[in-house]
Amino acid sequence: ITTMRLIILNNNLKEALRSIEGGTGDNLNLPILKNIIIKTEDNKINFSATNLELAISYWASGKIIEEGSLTVPFNIFSNIVNNLTTERITLESKDFNLLIKTDNYEAAVQGLNSEDFPIIPKTSNTDKYIKINSGVFKNALLKIINSIQYSEIRPEINGCLFSYQIDYLRLAGTDSFRLAEKNITPDQFKSNFEEGFEIILPLKTIQEILRVIPSDSELDIFINQNQVFFKTNELEIISRLIDGKFPDYQSIVPQELKTELVINKAELVSALKLTSVFSGRVNEIKLKIGENKKFLEIYSADSALGENHYLLPIKTNGDNLAISFNYKYLLDGLKSPEDKEIIFGFNSDNQPAIIKSPADKNWFYVLMPIKS
Repeated sequence: ITTMRLIILNNNLKEALRSIEGGTGDNLNLPILKNIIIKTEDNKINFSATNLELAISYWASGKIIEEGSLTVPFNIFSNIVNNLTTERITLESKDFNLLIKTDNYEAAVQGLNSEDFPIIPKTSNTDKYIKINSGVFKNALLKIINSIQYSEIRPEINGCLFSYQIDYLRLAGTDSFRLAEKNITPDQFKSNFEEGFEIILPLKTIQEILRVIPSDSELDIFINQNQVFFKTNELEIISRLIDGKFPDYQSIVPQELKTELVINKAELVSALKLTSVFSGRVNEIKLKIGENKKFLEIYSADSALGENHYLLPIKTNGDNLAISFNYKYLLDGLKSPEDKEIIFGFNSDNQPAIIKSPADKNWFYVLMPIKS
């Protein structure tokens, strides 16, 4: 048995464990997925976790005294490390146990032979790539993630469309009640893919990218057959792709609008939160533009609780209108734009409405009304 011995700084170890935590699995048939693997590689210490759908690896610096590898239960190891206060921590493997030592503390955690741990895929095919600033990519994901919800029946909407075309990169998400799309312009990424493609990134993978990838690094994206690899200096996230074809949603995006409002976003958010107290089980609120087009009336009522109205100043052109929405979905669409004002467009009370941002022409949010 090769013994491993290394010294690592407390902060580096905590960051490594925080980064890979989302990759650990909970599988009754494969209890080893609750473990992580620690191994020395290229003068760095590699920490990896996988649930077979997703794998996360983190390379930390430290002092390697003896090379080796070991797999240990994540929860116990993490609980110990998170309560250690000393700066330097020594990790040693001995008969499949991990010894954790500091100046005033010692523990032995029962591990397993690292050969029993699933193989973590490597980014082998790195000829074709997309390079993008991680902050730009994360910001785009944040603008669509609210529209994705897990569906047992339709796996193809359990993630986001990642559509690469030579002159743009498009991300889109939908749960069939609402849809968000964000385009990343060609000046914001580099790529040597010679033709376009579309893949579907799982929601869990998107959540991990947002959680662990720092916002100021260069992110390399590689795609092989049914996997996608995201790589920064310290981190690698490897994920299976969702099988299936993302819905062709272009036909439901309103192209021409009969009525458009320009409205203060912060005021609309607080009006929705206030009026929603009577919105009932289906979260229904009504928006109405009457004869006096200077105001939007926001209204909710519940026969058992009561009712309320809110008048909000607007700039508008177009027809009078009364339309109902699920206020929670409407609020989700207002989380994205950084603007003070948003543009809200409608055609009729039973057709999709659209929210756009004056400052970000590459984003929109489409919302289905509640049909009365």
